[in-house]
Amino acid sequence: MFRRRWSGLPKDASFASDLEGLGYFVNDEDEIRSIKDPDCYYKFFISKNMRVNERQRFHFNAAMQDVIHERLMKRGLLRIPLGTEEKHCPVFISSTTATAARIIVILGEPVQNVGMLAGRVASGPGGLTKGSIISVVRAIAKQKGTTHAPCPPSVVIANMGERHWWPEGKRAITVADSTDIPLPSLVHTGRKYIKELNEIPGSETADAHMATVFKNIAEWNDFAKIDVIAIGESCEVALKFFEDKENWDKWGDRMSGMLMFGTRTRAYLVSPEPLDTPLATARGNPSLSIEPLGCPCLSSGEPHYVECIALRVLEPALAYLQEIALTKGFVNPEMAVAERPPTDFTDEDWTKLPEENRPGVTTSDQEEMKKRIKELRRWKKFEETGQAPEWDSDDEEEEEKLPQGSGKEDWREGDAW
Repeated sequence: MFRRRWSGLPKDASFASDLEGLGYFVNDEDEIRSIKDPDCYYKFFISKNMRVNERQRFHFNAAMQDVIHERLMKRGLLRIPLGTEEKHCPVFISSTTATAARIIVILGEPVQNVGMLAGRVASGPGGLTKGSIISVVRAIAKQKGTTHAPCPPSVVIANMGERHWWPEGKRAITVADSTDIPLPSLVHTGRKYIKELNEIPGSETADAHMATVFKNIAEWNDFAKIDVIAIGESCEVALKFFEDKENWDKWGDRMSGMLMFGTRTRAYLVSPEPLDTPLATARGNPSLSIEPLGCPCLSSGEPHYVECIALRVLEPALAYLQEIALTKGFVNPEMAVAERPPTDFTDEDWTKLPEENRPGVTTSDQEEMKKRIKELRRWKKFEETGQAPEWDSDDEEEEEKLPQGSGKEDWREGDAW
């Protein structure tokens, strides 16, 4: 008789936690390149085992985060809370937040690490600064706060994504990253979510985290005007927050502008149209299948990826917030939107579509499908009766059959088609 010991299982993949240890460096163009081959960017597929690839990406993302956070702090931002190992969701704020006349709150995507905008840009062509929140902070530093306060506005970078506490690492991580933390062996499937261990008070959800951030802003500064930049699904979180009457009564008078809704708000959408092309009014645009969002919608010039919108629209978007801050009584100007008749999707358009944006099509063997259906029926019968059916039994024959013609309108039992 043989038995397998836990110690005999293959060890989980392990990697260094810094770029150099992973075999990468940041070149003079601020791009991450391979040490062995400086012409190559980050390589995800290093093994046929996906667990190994995902473990490498986990440490690579952490290494990028360390570089980004260090650069943010060099630009004068503070990472709070300071010096604690208890469960927390870190955010970055300007050192002038308490005295600033205007505060810009940045709500990143709920699936991204704090400080990251587009991983495909930060780890590839474009570089760390362009693909991260550093590019936004640097552009904001060139703006004026208000007409009476020429100093640059303060920045608050919310952490919408890192809502899962990793006890061993003593830091917050995204829900997606929680599947890539070290496991007892290479064949373990993951760890169970335990509320007492993994939930972060005040940041249980993206909605709760935004409420916590604004609660803290009210304590830090009770007079500054507030601008909000929301990216991706954070737009819905922000809309839900301000649609709450209690929140709007408290913050409505302090809102300066938003890159999303209202008379002092605009939204940028994924679109192949040139940057700043009007796509829809506040009432939407049925010809482009754009629902009423309550604010004018413009093209970002980004045809595929939501995470790249902020990089594309950075200059005109911040100029829009600056105009709101410096113009008394600003409202959105009238915007003419031309109706666009639907166009046919040709084979050429299909070839230009990125592979990950194409719908997946799979086929299954008929006999294999019948076998799986039979297994599911046996499990269902076991759950209902507590007895395991014989493998050769055909549960399909035992199911109640509908009388002939029962699908006919005004049918009565006994009638035939």
